[in-house]
Amino acid sequence: MSHEITQRLEYMEEQIEILRMENRVLSTALKGILKGLPQDLAGDVVESIQIAFENASGELNYHDHPYADVFHDVTYDFFHEKE
Repeated sequence: MSHEITQRLEYMEEQIEILRMENRVLSTALKGILKGLPQDLAGDVVESIQIAFENASGELNYHDHPYADVFHDVTYDFFHEKE
């Protein structure tokens, strides 16, 4: 493998890890916000978020987006992650 390709792969791997950490930061922030809300309001907010994600997933499926399944899986994992 050429040196240039190796460098590009290393760069891409680093960018993927950065993106994963950014997503983890956002996920942690959202969970913190939800925990800070009164229980009844938090339930309403979670339900609203779930509906928004279902709508987005449906739109991705409707447009036959190549990553629709990934979006669905990541959304499911987010809402069913053990804390």
